[in-house]
Amino acid sequence: MPTVQELYELWADEAGLNEALERSLDPRGTDWLYDAFAALQPGAGELVADLGARDAKHSIELVRRLGVRALALDPLPLHCDMARAAIAEAGLGEDIDVVEASIESMPLDDASVDWIWCRDVLVHVDADRGLAECARILRPGGSMLAYVTLATEKLEPRERAELVDAIAIETFDADVLERAAAAAGLEQRSVDPLGSEWRESMLEHGTWNAGEDLLHLARLRRGGFDGAGPEAAWGGLVWGIYQLLGKTCPTVYVWSKASSN
Repeated sequence: MPTVQELYELWADEAGLNEALERSLDPRGTDWLYDAFAALQPGAGELVADLGARDAKHSIELVRRLGVRALALDPLPLHCDMARAAIAEAGLGEDIDVVEASIESMPLDDASVDWIWCRDVLVHVDADRGLAECARILRPGGSMLAYVTLATEKLEPRERAELVDAIAIETFDADVLERAAAAAGLEQRSVDPLGSEWRESMLEHGTWNAGEDLLHLARLRRGGFDGAGPEAAWGGLVWGIYQLLGKTCPTVYVWSKASSN
C-alpha cells in the first residue's frame, strides 16, 4: 500500500492515464445482440420464441431484420396486452403471436420452435426448470441465445443478498446456469462476457444517465423510504452501476440442442 506522499506523487503523474481514459474503448451497444443472433443464420420464415417478451420490442425487431416468425411469450397479462398493441401498430399480426406463459411452463409442443431469444429473463427463473423447458420446445439442431447478468467475485455477500431480495433474483451464478444447461441437454457453443460494455456505450451515446441514477440512490438512502417498492427501485438503480463497477457481468450464451440421429 502506498504512503500518502507516494499517493499524491502518483496522482500528479497521471496525465497520460487521464488522456487514455478520455478515449473510447469502442464498446458494443445493445443492438449488437441482434447481430449476434443474425450470425447464427436463422432462415426466413423460421420460428423464434422470444421469452420474456414484455412489449414485443425484440420480436418485432427480429421479424423486421431477419424475416423470421416469432412467438412473444410473457407471464404478465399487462405485458401481453402491451405486446399485442405494439405488434398491431407495427402491422406484424400475421408474423408474431403472443402467448401468456412463463419460461418454466410453456404451452408449446416438443421441438416446435427453431430458435430461442432470451434477454434479461434467466436471472429471474429457476435455471433447471427454465432451461429444461427451453430444450424441450427447441427442435433438434436449433439454438438458443440468452443474455443474462451474473454476479462476479467483486459483489460482496451483503450486496448480493440485498439485490437478490430487492428484484427477485433466482439464478445469479455462471456455474449454476451452465450446469443447468448441460443437464437439459443444451450444448454450449459460445459464452461472451460483455461486462460493462453496454453501459459504457449508453453513457457515450447519452441513452443512460448514470449520474441521475446515483442521485436517486442518494435520495432513497436519505429520504427514509421503506417497503418493497423502494427496495425494488433501489435494485433497479444499482443494476447498471454494479455493471460499471464490475460487481455483475452481463453475459451472452449460445446453446444448441443436438441434432437427431
